[in-house]
Amino acid sequence: MDAMAAFSALFDESFEAMKRLAYLLGADDPENIAQEAFVRLHDRWHTLYDDSKALPYLRAMVVNLSRSRLRHLRVVRRTPPDVMLDELSAESHALARQEHKRIRDALGKLSRRQREVLVLRYWLDLDQAAIAETLGVAVGTVKATTSHAMTNLRKHLEEW
Repeated sequence: MDAMAAFSALFDESFEAMKRLAYLLGADDPENIAQEAFVRLHDRWHTLYDDSKALPYLRAMVVNLSRSRLRHLRVVRRTPPDVMLDELSAESHALARQEHKRIRDALGKLSRRQREVLVLRYWLDLDQAAIAETLGVAVGTVKATTSHAMTNLRKHLEEW
């Protein structure tokens, strides 16, 4: 498979997942973050020595771009607006919105690293080694951070 075909296949398979990853990490413009990550990957595609490294590299870029965006948002405004969900019915909308708000509020009370580890683990279903590679930390750090994050998340959800 040539480079363009490999990149196109990765885009088709991963764009929505990268967009949701950015959203779950708290970005207010997840589609732009996913697009920017793919643009940067495309610009550097020729430097990849192994196409199998493209997805972890892409995830790391989405995490880093999300961090940068969140730092910017803290400076510009206090709290990002909630993303409006598609409405199914008034009842399902109310229940889903309440549950999403509860979970996002609880995730928002965690440290940045704890939130990132939980989203990568439980939303992307990455193993500890992949999380460590994405975040640039040791596997032991991922294990400890996950444990602390789950304890804190349970505490925050019980308070709600």
